[in-house]
Amino acid sequence: MERFARSSSKAAKKPRLPEIRARLFDREKDRPNQIENLLSRKQQSRLRNIATVLEYQRGNSTIFSEGEDAHFVYSVASGIVRVSRHSDGGRRQVLAFMLPGDLFGLPDAGLYVNSAETVCPSTLYRVPWQQLEKLMLREPEMQVSFLIKVAFDLRQAQRRIMVLGQQNISQRLASFLLDFVQQPDFYDQRRRLLSLPLTRFDLGDYLGTAPETVARAFSKLEKKGVVHRISPRLIEIRDTDELRQMVSGRRRR
Repeated sequence: MERFARSSSKAAKKPRLPEIRARLFDREKDRPNQIENLLSRKQQSRLRNIATVLEYQRGNSTIFSEGEDAHFVYSVASGIVRVSRHSDGGRRQVLAFMLPGDLFGLPDAGLYVNSAETVCPSTLYRVPWQQLEKLMLREPEMQVSFLIKVAFDLRQAQRRIMVLGQQNISQRLASFLLDFVQQPDFYDQRRRLLSLPLTRFDLGDYLGTAPETVARAFSKLEKKGVVHRISPRLIEIRDTDELRQMVSGRRRR
């Protein structure tokens, strides 16, 4: 558990305060309906006080494994965490990629039901579950923030079921790219460059297909002039409108 991680209460290079990002329940007039940090500065400081900073220097480092006792909850400060589960036959399914502001590791009957590994160098906040419970009991507003986050993640999971069930591979890839271009940590909007530190195996296990099929889907998008792969980890997004049209179009085999 938490292999290859350097932990300290005070990191050498201070990460930003813990954030919990989600979209609010209610639409506010004259305000963009976007994903935002739900915690006040005061709440961030209190969460930071009970947290330990974990710094992972490499990808594919195990944070926790399915079936282990769940003593901690985690928040991503930087990097990407892959949450996955294996079938009885040993096949891996990537359930989610946790990004800055995401929360993961909530216990189920005291256990972790999934496994979590870093995708790339990452910084996490590790919070003892029992201390977090006590903090939320003292801070009702924080309870609301966590409710909003959990509800938001549930809606994202429901949307992903629709994507996997109703879209072909090209549409699934387009949906995935559109999700990532909303992440300022990975997308340079001015230059239209997306930093994507994922392997085709990660993408295949997330999109529900083989790595070779992912590669063919990328080639298809490139031929259409929608994207351009500058390197395996850097992609120029040339036409987001076309990506949106692909997602909303009829499914084709």
